[in-house]
Amino acid sequence: MNFIIESAKQSEFKEIIAVLRPWNMHHIPSSEMEMIDFDTFFVAKLDDKIVGVSGYKILSYGMGKTTLLAVYPEFQGSGIGKALQDRRLKEMYKAGVKKVITNADRSDIILWYKKHYGYREIGKLAKLISFGLDEIKYWTTLELDLEMHMTQKKFKDAKKQQYIYDNDPVPLSPYSPLIINACLTGMIPTKTSTRYVPVSVDEIVKDAIDVYDAGARIVHLHARDADGIPTHEARYYEEMIIAIRRERPDLICCVSTSGRNVKEIEQRSEVLYLTGKAKPDMASLTLGSLNFATGPSMNSLDMIQQLAMIMKEKGIKPEMEVFDSGMVNVAKYLERHEIVSGNKYFNILLGNINTAPATIGDLAHLLNALPKDSIWAATGLGGFQLPMNTAAIIAGGHVRVGLEDSIYYDYKQNTLATNTNLIKRIVRIANELQREIATGSEVRNILGLSKEVL
Repeated sequence: MNFIIESAKQSEFKEIIAVLRPWNMHHIPSSEMEMIDFDTFFVAKLDDKIVGVSGYKILSYGMGKTTLLAVYPEFQGSGIGKALQDRRLKEMYKAGVKKVITNADRSDIILWYKKHYGYREIGKLAKLISFGLDEIKYWTTLELDLEMHMTQKKFKDAKKQQYIYDNDPVPLSPYSPLIINACLTGMIPTKTSTRYVPVSVDEIVKDAIDVYDAGARIVHLHARDADGIPTHEARYYEEMIIAIRRERPDLICCVSTSGRNVKEIEQRSEVLYLTGKAKPDMASLTLGSLNFATGPSMNSLDMIQQLAMIMKEKGIKPEMEVFDSGMVNVAKYLERHEIVSGNKYFNILLGNINTAPATIGDLAHLLNALPKDSIWAATGLGGFQLPMNTAAIIAGGHVRVGLEDSIYYDYKQNTLATNTNLIKRIVRIANELQREIATGSEVRNILGLSKEVL
């Protein structure tokens, strides 16, 4: 509701009285309420119509009194009354007021003053005429330590917002902007299975640029050699990253340390030693061994720790990959031993036949198990990609999406996908669900990555 608060004018007296009339507070001037001082009176306007009013007066140095506060009944609960109260307290504080008194006769208003501002009761005062609630013959006098209230207000507001963020569902606590992580190539798709999978350096760079333009802000990179075979060799990654950053400097580059085709730490970590303009922002860290239909991915605890320690040493953020709950335990082990720290980024991958299935229940179970300060994205393998992506958007997480996880656009596998149209679909769904898409700088802030673009 786009209302404004501004100082009242004498020409608005009749409109002000109209707001006060439903509450029997319109007897002005009278023995109960003196004439309005327009220098210390405010009105709330909605579409140029006065819908709320408030006032105050200075009693003596350091002491003030709030006088009238009212909104039309149909606008109760809209925040107008609180905005009017906040405005007059702010002006009184600027004028040197340290203590504020007010009179109220409605039990709900008395509670409101106490709950939201910390007023305390200090006495009763007989009414002189019928004013406010006719059946109540006295005022309850309340006092506020304005100096303490204003000093603590900023802290209380921040604490309240954090509580809302931690506990209240959307739309009370808006989710952070959506991070889209594009997994372009992977280890398995070939030109035989889909002509759209990028395998050469030039193709991967082109797809990275295209998905960035479509809304992705992280690219999860796998390298292929000249024959299109997956490779760990850092020179291919170096060429890709430099070319990507030349065209899209704030696109975050995440490299693979996969254990599906190489086993030795020297091979798997080779890409982590790239420096300068080729240094990766992030690197994958699969938190356990697992079987795929095409073969195993071997990740011993010792291997995981070695890779994680190299990433820590080189200032590369782990992209921790979780396929089942045991892998979450490994993440907590790494955290306990201070191998990983701060806000941790997880990719939750569901639907592999040998690990956790792609269901809402399994996703919820894994989310509940994650360490504190975790940022997570979810995907499903094959036909489960879209349902898990959508679930993640709704649940406040982020998404991983691309041809690495599914080469098809539809569940029935009738239409081959491209990385770009998969990203565009996620952006469209997120927009329909009123989830903003993160910018590059927002992603870096959320993940705690360096803001310096090489």
